[in-house]
Amino acid sequence: MKAWIVSGKGMPADVIAAGERDVPVPGPGETLLRVGAAGLGLPDVLMCRGKYAMSPPLPFVPGQEVAGEVVATGENCEFSVGDRVMGVTAFYQGHGSFAEYCIAPDFSLYPVPDGMDDSAAAGFTIPYHTAWVGLVERGSLAAGECLLVHGAAGGSGAAAIRLGRALGATVVATASSAAKLDYARAQGAAHCINYREADFVAQVNELTGGRGADVVYDPVGGEIFERSLECIASGGRLLAVGYASGRWGAADGRALVARNASAIGVYVGAYDHAQRQEFQTSLAGLCAEGRLDPAPETVIGFDAVGEYLTRLAGREVLGKVVMAL
Repeated sequence: MKAWIVSGKGMPADVIAAGERDVPVPGPGETLLRVGAAGLGLPDVLMCRGKYAMSPPLPFVPGQEVAGEVVATGENCEFSVGDRVMGVTAFYQGHGSFAEYCIAPDFSLYPVPDGMDDSAAAGFTIPYHTAWVGLVERGSLAAGECLLVHGAAGGSGAAAIRLGRALGATVVATASSAAKLDYARAQGAAHCINYREADFVAQVNELTGGRGADVVYDPVGGEIFERSLECIASGGRLLAVGYASGRWGAADGRALVARNASAIGVYVGAYDHAQRQEFQTSLAGLCAEGRLDPAPETVIGFDAVGEYLTRLAGREVLGKVVMAL
């Protein structure tokens, strides 16, 4: 089968190339999927660099997110040959979705909802389940509250904006350029702040009359996370989602006490399959009602995967990028 193979550690342009690999064989509890579409994400870039916690041994095929058709199963699988599914691959074994076929644990898959195409399904599970856990399960976001979303032009940020709007929040978005802010506004952000041209802390406090944001969704980390405590409301929830900046932020205990706020970790893997299936059902319901649009911003062909991983590394893409076969 054709596949994108990582053969070293470095930037994607230097270590990933299209090639040929044997079709993998599913083991117990695993399915073999014919890939219909695959989502690209920052973790794939980090795997190329050898900086991701679950990076597989070299050489490997990356690609965490997938939608496709079950073509074979191991023992003890819920899904059957011919089922159309979406979810997360066995990327940590080196059998990711940037290929014609991939392996996925049966427990990490969900049926594709009626009316959702492969491109939308492939880029859905990780960003939207993360947004659901952050905003609903951990952040307890309520209608009418103010939600501050950092990294608003990325796939994770866009999912949080869309879900926040669907839940009835007023969304404030931060990003680094006018084009990214235009994109965030198109996703439903009511207010947009260019953090390179203005102090986002001062802007958020001004927009909220000094009250601050009720929930802060932060996939950036570092200084952005730390300074967010300066513009969080009393009783606010600061969500640690990721570290696109290169490091996790450190929550200052004194600031948390002064604001009567909470710093909260967001990790979908802490929930079992039955709970994640409930998240999937709730999210699919919002899509069916027309309150949530999961369509990716960019759909590329197989040959463009290497180029777009490089563009992701350089923060040159807006929203979710999906490869369709």
